Amino acid sequence: MKCANWVCAVVLAFGFGTVQAIDVVDARDRVARPAPPTRVTDQPTAILSALKQNDFAALLEATEDKGIDELAKRWNDEVDSRLERQAKRASEDVHPEIEEINARNDEKSQQLWGKLQSSEGVDALVDEFQPKVAEAVSKHLLSFNLGFGAMLTSIASDQKMSAEEVQQLTQLMIAVQNWTGRVDFADRERLRRAITAVSKLAQQTRLKRFDDVQLLRFEDAIVHGDALIATIKQVLAIYEVDADQILNSVRLSEVDAFGDAATLRAQARVFGVDLSQDFRMRYYDDEWIPAEYAEVRERMQPEVDEAKAAAEQAAAAAAAAAKPMQRGAKQAKRASSGNCGAGAEFDIEIDAATAKSAAKQTK
Repeated sequence: MKCANWVCAVVLAFGFGTVQAIDVVDARDRVARPAPPTRVTDQPTAILSALKQNDFAALLEATEDKGIDELAKRWNDEVDSRLERQAKRASEDVHPEIEEINARNDEKSQQLWGKLQSSEGVDALVDEFQPKVAEAVSKHLLSFNLGFGAMLTSIASDQKMSAEEVQQLTQLMIAVQNWTGRVDFADRERLRRAITAVSKLAQQTRLKRFDDVQLLRFEDAIVHGDALIATIKQVLAIYEVDADQILNSVRLSEVDAFGDAATLRAQARVFGVDLSQDFRMRYYDDEWIPAEYAEVRERMQPEVDEAKAAAEQAAAAAAAAAKPMQRGAKQAKRASSGNCGAGAEFDIEIDAATAKSAAKQTK
């Protein structure tokens, strides 16, 4: 999926992650290459637009870089494949231990899904998860606060970062610490509201079994996908993260563009801190990816080509080795059917046209 190379921009927008300095290469040191058909800002801009509008179909189009018709066909083909695999598994003998494990996992998923279908089930989930959430939050916050000073020291001493980037990241970490200190993540009422939001999403699907979620046809999935994005934003808001406000603050621009190379500049305001990050990009193999990844793939391309050629040769050798076995099977079939003629010991393969001609000559 081609969205992987834009994760940095989305992560920056939501404020989860670290900022890494990337030096901008001087245009004079570059080798000019043909201009790509798209700009470096096109795909991340489309992704951000889809997230702002809670548009799941548009998000798929942007991340997959495919038309909606092709996406629908691929999605529905995968659903058909899942149905075929399910039918095949149902007809096959499975080891008792594996069957027991699968049944146990399916039962847990179905129990969770079933509880999301009612307010009583939501109450049960709150009772079940609240102690676990409280314990996990306490442990992680303690670790975060104990290592906070060392984290700031590490940021300040990073030689790869500029003074401005050090200041931005330091301010962001302080803002995150203030947020974690302000929000009670173990609060029972917050957890109830979050689970209730997920419960409403589950009930909107009108599906009684969790397994059926993966079998939704494309036209149904995109409707529930819109609701999924909205639900994620709702849960974040419960814990005082305004996703729309952050997304609306994002500004993307193309700078230092030259041939198939460009710098993507992403700016956003997260937890009240203004952030700006430059990403050095390359248009490689029909997509914009971080320049360092393109360089690695470029160096590895000869090895990839060699491995591909070896695989093709192995496939050809396997096919050639299979032909004698196929001929033997045909001979055995003819022998078992009692159609052994004078020339039955020879495996002579002729097409339909040749067979007809031979029949005429015989007459």
